[in-house]
Amino acid sequence: MLPEDVFHACALLRPSAEGEYQLSEAVGLLVRAGYEVETVRLGERVNVNTPEDVEQASELVREESGTGS
Repeated sequence: MLPEDVFHACALLRPSAEGEYQLSEAVGLLVRAGYEVETVRLGERVNVNTPEDVEQASELVREESGTGS
């Protein structure tokens, strides 16, 4: 899960040509600011373009970490 500060990092970014903000760029800003980032390797990859996508990704992380819903 990402810290709330990721939203502040997104505010510092310029949107792509498609008008989208790249989450990877926001995470990169946090890392350069000294945040420690851990990853969870999932057997599946999902996009996180909509609130529903974020919920699906969150559920996958919960399942992988054993915390369930």
